[in-house]
Amino acid sequence: MTAMVTNQQTAVQPIKTGQLVGIFKAIAPRSFEKTFEGMPIEAISHAMKICIEDLSREQIDLGLRMVRDNGFCPDPAMFRKWCLGITGFGTEQQRFVDSFKGKHAALGNIVKWLGDNNHPITNAEKEAYDRCYEMFAEIQWAKNIDRASYLAYEAFKDNYVDVVKEYAEQGQQQAVWERPVGIERKIVADLGEWGNGSSPKDTQPLQGDELKKYLEEAKQKIKGFKESAGGAA
Repeated sequence: MTAMVTNQQTAVQPIKTGQLVGIFKAIAPRSFEKTFEGMPIEAISHAMKICIEDLSREQIDLGLRMVRDNGFCPDPAMFRKWCLGITGFGTEQQRFVDSFKGKHAALGNIVKWLGDNNHPITNAEKEAYDRCYEMFAEIQWAKNIDRASYLAYEAFKDNYVDVVKEYAEQGQQQAVWERPVGIERKIVADLGEWGNGSSPKDTQPLQGDELKKYLEEAKQKIKGFKESAGGAA
């Protein structure tokens, strides 16, 4: 009877979560950084403690073998499921997510691309940027540039995380973003030339941010043209 009680106590004895987190990091260091990006070690350890508090040593060893065999670091909730033998829960999707860059690396890449549009970026990075384009566009006009930049960067990172999850669900791989064929300026051009019945002179392709800016300016020109035409009538 005494031996049985002792064995049960041994099976559920507390495990040092700090050591467990260190094992995660040692097995899959790059995946660990992506999974827990920007999160304090203390918070990771506390979350891990909550998720493994009633697990046996054997169950935790099973979970660690899953980390080893899959080659990436799960979040604490998923790790618990692995420990309990629920091996199919989110495994493939997590592996897919892990194949993408982390949000900080993605932001750094976008910042480089904004300075040089020839710098390569990924499809996920471009999609995340497009979702908060206006916030980046407002930086140059902001009274507090540092604050505007911070908000734009945080919005980008949040959007990037969402985009990666969406791509994982759709089975869409990370790939280098290819610049679409430019739209010629003759679509909207100088309204003054149009009024004279002539064609736009500048027909060089517009792309990326330049295209967006041009179309916004064109909308304002068209609006002003319509207002002036209505007034003349």
